[in-house]
Amino acid sequence: MIQHIEAGRSLAAGVISDLSATLSEQIGRGATGIHIDTSRVVEFDSKSLEALLDFNATAIERGLEFVLVRPSEVLATALSITGIDNELTLSDEIAAPPETDEQ
Repeated sequence: MIQHIEAGRSLAAGVISDLSATLSEQIGRGATGIHIDTSRVVEFDSKSLEALLDFNATAIERGLEFVLVRPSEVLATALSITGIDNELTLSDEIAAPPETDEQ
């Protein structure tokens, strides 16, 4: 199961803390991947970027896929300038939820 999370405009410390709790919760629920839609993110700092790297490391340690989906232009630029884009998986598309058989 891939868990989709939509980030708001900010990746401030409080938001990062909430994302961290969500990540831990989803790992506990058996998620196989975490996809965060970052298309609206315009407010972040170096600690926010560091936290994304930490999330990625945690996901890898647990055998999960961690993807930043549709990073906003400003976030994509920051990820590129810092080289973090080479360490994270980025995607322009939101993965479709798996089809279920309804009986």
